Amino acid sequence: MRLEQLTFTRYLAALTVVFFHFGQEAFPATNTWLHPVVTAGPIAVSYFFVLSGFIMAVAYYSPTQKNPASFNKWKYWLARFARIYPVYLIALVLMIGANLKTEGSDPLTVLLSLTTLQAWIPGYAMTLNSPGWSISVEMFFYLSFPILMLLMSKNKLKYLLITAAVLWLSTQALQIYLHNLASYAPKTLLHEFIFYHPLMHINTFVVGFVTGVYFCNGRMDGLNNRWNGLLAFVVTAIIILALAYEYKITATLGFSIVYNNGLITPLFLTLVVLLATNQGITQKVLAWPVLLLLGEASYSLYILQRPVFGIYDRTIGQWLALDANMHFYLFAILLTILSVVSFKFFETPVRRMINAYCISSGKTR
Repeated sequence: MRLEQLTFTRYLAALTVVFFHFGQEAFPATNTWLHPVVTAGPIAVSYFFVLSGFIMAVAYYSPTQKNPASFNKWKYWLARFARIYPVYLIALVLMIGANLKTEGSDPLTVLLSLTTLQAWIPGYAMTLNSPGWSISVEMFFYLSFPILMLLMSKNKLKYLLITAAVLWLSTQALQIYLHNLASYAPKTLLHEFIFYHPLMHINTFVVGFVTGVYFCNGRMDGLNNRWNGLLAFVVTAIIILALAYEYKITATLGFSIVYNNGLITPLFLTLVVLLATNQGITQKVLAWPVLLLLGEASYSLYILQRPVFGIYDRTIGQWLALDANMHFYLFAILLTILSVVSFKFFETPVRRMINAYCISSGKTR
């Protein structure tokens, strides 16, 4: 099942990460009210995790599939590796080359990034190609995915639903507690554990997966009506307001909260389900070929942003006398074009080549 109406949302989420890293001085980030919305990069990564769990369920789970052996975990892991790692490796090599005199010369730092284990060790998550921390987390999700599929084959959805709820609630309680400790400070090991450790994000993937299973079981067919698009718009507006007023919500509560560990997962999932069940104008617009292409290329845009910005900053950024606003948008356009080229002429061919080789050699059996 292809849910094309969700594809473009990946590009929008990836673009907020780019804004967060490089567009702080560009409009609309310069607007006080819109700044926390368009630069909500860390929260957008949480959306990726939620969407990943949902899409994995839709792609691999079937209500009629009860035999655990019918799910080939080796083939699944190969498909995920072929989709994620080649571009990840290119970006990492570029960042190692750019940091040979510092991080790139540390064997442990390089080894952790090469093996996508950097997010497991506080102090290393943001080294070299910093967006790669989320790939470290995603790899953990993919490693865990066969367990979720095994539970589904044994009709354990009720227990997995309870587990997902407990995981989500306990993660939110833990991050609020840790974030409000007197010893908490940005860029410390405690900060890295809260924001980047895979165990602090597994709740988003599992909750997304459970929701995807319910979707596949047809439990959400009643949402498929003419008001669906309007409801999606309303939920989007609520998410924007939540992002814009996060600091006021924190002030009202009297303690710090962060959305990065999936606190607003219910809102994200509501939006995902509404879009997934939409059969109206919203679905048709989001399925436009150009929007689908941008969504498909969003992974390259996300993982290549650091090395591409480094190259841009040392070349075009020095050659053209532009203000910060124009520089950011020129960079964003070039990054988007490069991402599309990467998707069509590198990601896709290499993925097919890896899959074809392993299938022909029997390595996925």
